[in-house]
Amino acid sequence: MIGRIKGEVTEKLPGTVLVAAGPIEYEVWLALPDWQETKVGDEASFYIYENIKEDAYALFGFSEYVAKELFMKLLSVSGVGPKSALSILSAGSPDKIMQAIQSGSAELFAGVVGVGKKTAERVLVELKGKVSSSAPAGDETYLALVGLGYTPAQAADAVSKVPAAVTDDAERVKLALKSLAK
Repeated sequence: MIGRIKGEVTEKLPGTVLVAAGPIEYEVWLALPDWQETKVGDEASFYIYENIKEDAYALFGFSEYVAKELFMKLLSVSGVGPKSALSILSAGSPDKIMQAIQSGSAELFAGVVGVGKKTAERVLVELKGKVSSSAPAGDETYLALVGLGYTPAQAADAVSKVPAAVTDDAERVKLALKSLAK
């Protein structure tokens, strides 16, 4: 199973990029924000979701782990496939999408290619209570906890209990883990 791909972006195609990781170039599907930020010649790193079917094999890449996790939750909704989930992720940041799901706001999904009104309503109903807006993107403590297998909600809750005065990443993780152990 591929967890992450790091390498040089050698080509940019509609919706995908080619990433050279050693002698192999992988075609990786990206949500619009990641695709727009990626430039040919840049060194890139993407968390990978492998979609393996009888007749196809596709890699979906995410610059943030929380986006990959949200993508997988979207796939659990009836009627949402990988391309639809990627379109939903193109509608805004993972945090913005999770806030829309929590509040039951379907406006964010209006106009998303491949997602009609019924699918948008299903996403809101099936994922409400299963997602929570996270700590700020790039919060190392949050990312470490999610990487250890805690849910975004657990990680965000634990990070919120760490005093703001503590700035050392290792100490923040240690305190967050202590709060999770209680």
